[in-house]
Amino acid sequence: METPATTRERARAALASLRAKLLGGGPEEAPLDRLAGRVLAAPVVAERDVPPLSHATMDGFAVTAGDDPPLSLAEERATPGDEAPEHERGTARRVATGGPLPAGADAVIPREDARVGDDALRSIPVDTGANVVERGSVVAAGETALDAGRRLAPRDAALLRDIGRDAAPVRPRLSAALLATGTEIYEGREPDRDSETLANLVRAWGGTPALAGSVPDDPDRAGERVAALATDHDVVVTTGGTGVGRTDETAGVLGEAAEVRVRDVPLRPGSNTTVAWLPDSGTAVASLPGPPGAAFSSATLFLRPLFVGRQRVPALRGRMACDLPVPDQELTFVVPVELVDGSGGPVHGSDGPERETVRVVPFGHATSTVDLYGERFRPRRVSTCARLAAADGFVLTDGDLRADDRVDVVPYTAVET
Repeated sequence: METPATTRERARAALASLRAKLLGGGPEEAPLDRLAGRVLAAPVVAERDVPPLSHATMDGFAVTAGDDPPLSLAEERATPGDEAPEHERGTARRVATGGPLPAGADAVIPREDARVGDDALRSIPVDTGANVVERGSVVAAGETALDAGRRLAPRDAALLRDIGRDAAPVRPRLSAALLATGTEIYEGREPDRDSETLANLVRAWGGTPALAGSVPDDPDRAGERVAALATDHDVVVTTGGTGVGRTDETAGVLGEAAEVRVRDVPLRPGSNTTVAWLPDSGTAVASLPGPPGAAFSSATLFLRPLFVGRQRVPALRGRMACDLPVPDQELTFVVPVELVDGSGGPVHGSDGPERETVRVVPFGHATSTVDLYGERFRPRRVSTCARLAAADGFVLTDGDLRADDRVDVVPYTAVET
């Protein structure tokens, strides 16, 4: 019998395959002022050395280390933007911060350490390379400056500009239509508690979300709406209608041509998740459960990989603050948790290395800020709770947790980006 961990790994492989299909259209160029959050489609190779010239990091005098004072002073001063002048042994040249190091010089004596008199420099000894940034020391021409698959950050724009690029080859942004299902939502008797959350997640993952409204519990109407959305979007996400009730007809919504890639993942909350491929339109469809806690768990575990790939998610290791029995089932449980430091205060900035002082409190436990289920984990109560903002992250477990157990906490900040 397949274990929950094996099933999750099989699902990850299926999602990776779908992502490859979605990205089959080739890269596009992103200008440097619009690259944050985009993913590099190819390595970026430096076209020139950075910095292009060796330069001084302080105002002072450019010299050759080892020359004995006194050193005669050159007439001209080297300033930023100048060409590198020639350097003669036994001489010193005034140089400004950022100014080019004269060809042949290898160190800069800071101005405050220098003694000048009779047009000569008398100073303390200096080591080779002192107060100098060498040409190509940041990145050399022909060197890979940024690897393919990197998610670009604002700080990358400066490096790309330095190496001679005004744009970067990036993977296309995936568009996602978000469709709520349920007659109670369609008729306005209940709010749609998922679509706005999912829209924010998709945008944070580098995609382009579109709110597509709602449809009633009618598989034919839902299927027609999904098919229409699939012609204009890379991914269609439905919420609700994935349970075991009479009106839950996921297969009918997807249609006969759908190739189901992920189904029946043994996960609570979030087990009723289906991910399929529609070959006619080249679209992925993800059907997520409707309860907000379950939809969020499913989205971070099964929707996020379509947008960001199989990126390593940083985790923080802490110790359980209490016992937490889970239902006796062959399932993996997604346990939202709060992080508390040794003094009993909340932990801010929850991603990082192991911290022995961090205590992990199950969100919803009798000892947490919100008592949902007492002392025994009840995934259904967690799945319907929209107050996950009070939690810091989640723990995946296949069995009971005991006080002082070491556990890996996945911070929500790590999966919301």
